[in-house]
Amino acid sequence: MALIFKFDAVNYLAMAVFQRVFIFGILFILFGLNQTLGQSKIILDKQSAGGYCNNYFDLGEHGFALIFNKSKDVDEGTDKESNLQNNIYYYSKDLLKRANFKLTSNGQFTMYASKNNLFVVDRLSTKYVVKVLDYSGREISSKKFDIAEIGLNQDLIHRIHFTDLGRMVFEIYDGLEQLHVFQIDLKSSQDAGLKEVDLQLPSNNPLESMNFQGNWKLITQTSGFYILAKKGSNADFDPNAIAYHIAFYDEEFNLFRELLLDNFLMKDIQMLGKEASISLNPVLQSFVVSCNILKAGKPAFMAAEYAMSADNNVLRLKWYKEFDLINNQKYQFILQDGISVPAPPIISHRGPKTYVSLYKGRLNVNEEGLNQMVIIDAEGKTTMNAVQMGNFEQLNLDGFCVDNDNLYSRIKTMQVAAVLKPFCESQYVNVVDLDLDAYGNELVIILNYEIKKDQIIIHRFPKK
Repeated sequence: MALIFKFDAVNYLAMAVFQRVFIFGILFILFGLNQTLGQSKIILDKQSAGGYCNNYFDLGEHGFALIFNKSKDVDEGTDKESNLQNNIYYYSKDLLKRANFKLTSNGQFTMYASKNNLFVVDRLSTKYVVKVLDYSGREISSKKFDIAEIGLNQDLIHRIHFTDLGRMVFEIYDGLEQLHVFQIDLKSSQDAGLKEVDLQLPSNNPLESMNFQGNWKLITQTSGFYILAKKGSNADFDPNAIAYHIAFYDEEFNLFRELLLDNFLMKDIQMLGKEASISLNPVLQSFVVSCNILKAGKPAFMAAEYAMSADNNVLRLKWYKEFDLINNQKYQFILQDGISVPAPPIISHRGPKTYVSLYKGRLNVNEEGLNQMVIIDAEGKTTMNAVQMGNFEQLNLDGFCVDNDNLYSRIKTMQVAAVLKPFCESQYVNVVDLDLDAYGNELVIILNYEIKKDQIIIHRFPKK
């Protein structure tokens, strides 16, 4: 009997230990799921972050960076004696990848990102100091150069691109609107400075029969490819046909493919103005084009998506849509006064989704302004078509809190609305960024600059 009792006791003890380990394991898994799937919240204040948040950089799909300094509302440096200590907090959009590091700057401080690296630019007039970092904040390389040495000034620079291989590319247009490309290899150990690329433009010209032709423009740099486009139209004013000659270049700027986006306006539709927007969706590898049109004498706008074909160099139409203006008499998106020239719609992408926004007036894409916002999914279905204030990246908190005309309906249905509402009673609060990714995850960054708190609050909500 004693042996049987001992055997049962051992079994009982083993079972008890197993149950505790099992319960602990389940709790640990649930905790992990809660952290991964549940709401995340991060608070950075002047004590924990080492100062005040004076700058923010949206790095797109690669995340964002918050810049803290010891003093509030600091000015950027103006000479070698004006050193500014920057405490940098980097986060990926899902908040899982994080880094905190310090850098000193003397001039205008900006940050960029590519698939592999973070880039920090410290510019003093025409003099650049560019550092290449990994996503832990460790410095990999650093370059110093002066664009004035090759005859450039800051006003000539249209855009700056950073490639996955660590090259910095300057997109420049001269007085004749001709494209010039300069680049520097930031990871190279050699002292090669900024040099102009010998850009071999296509000799083929499928637009030669068109009366009006534009100059080559750099549309985008994506996945190691540079994409240029040249527009052609059949009349100098109010053309009713338009096409694009599109050229692909590799990382070494070798031309390897040309495409033709032929007339994308339907019969009896006339383009309103002389400009159209064209954009590449890097996820779907398709082109989206949009412009203002006259439809039965009334202003409207269109959008169409074209896919690349393996059989020939002519892009294949996937879908074509026309959108009437919503209450144009009230909002006046397009004026038919014989003088005003409306800007074409702005195209952007979130994963497979395409966003087309017709802004009132010539507002910058990053400004909060009235627009007719259209969202189209990968199958070409319109999932939203409404007049809104701003876009999914900008939010005027005062306007959101009042919103008598229901111009923030897109945000009211989001989870972040519950976080934003209590701040309507606060005087010293700004929304730094608002993000809705391609999967439906939400991110909002709030700056509470009330002097006793002075904190950054980051909320992330997974898709419902």
